[in-house]
Amino acid sequence: MTNYPGQPAERLADELFLIAHDDYSGKLLAAASLVDAALCGALLAELLFDSRITLVQSAVYVADDRAWREPVTDRVLAEMVRRGDGHQARSWLEFLAPRVRDHVGDRLVSAGAVRRMTARGLNLRTTLRFPGLDPNRVARPRVRLNAILERSEQPLDARTATLAGLVRAGGLVRALIPANRAIVTERIAASRRLLPTELGDLLNAVDAAVAATALTVRR
Repeated sequence: MTNYPGQPAERLADELFLIAHDDYSGKLLAAASLVDAALCGALLAELLFDSRITLVQSAVYVADDRAWREPVTDRVLAEMVRRGDGHQARSWLEFLAPRVRDHVGDRLVSAGAVRRMTARGLNLRTTLRFPGLDPNRVARPRVRLNAILERSEQPLDARTATLAGLVRAGGLVRALIPANRAIVTERIAASRRLLPTELGDLLNAVDAAVAATALTVRR
């Protein structure tokens, strides 16, 4: 699976990360467990689009084990090489989840898009935030996706449809501030049905991870 021409400069997980955080306060806009599962899915999707892994019946296989000098995906790929082929995508989502926001956040800090900030609330708990440094840059993924979902009559390309599916899985449709949420939600679902099998299987794995997380929380 290859990347598509004319796509945004931001990596897929970076776009999702920016959508998931308030542009100014840096606060998460949805439950952390949902965002983490979606971000993990975005990292695996990056590897799929770069033809570095393949999915066969939802199992992950390394197709290109070379380092690309992109620290986040290189780290994930190196772990896949170390652990061997054939593990289910959902297992990788669960394995990556505990540190995924740190890793993707650090990538955006290094790129000068956000800064890392810790804040202590009234309950004395420390939370991590990522306020934007460039208002236009941090808002761009949200504005772009919202415009495409609301106004475009054309089918979404695979990358944008994957991002939209991850936004929905991460509980972030409301972060897009759509004028008509029902139309946006239906467009996301319709675009997802047209995705290649690998990407559809990956989004199914993200949904399963999200559902398992929600079940654990309810218990």
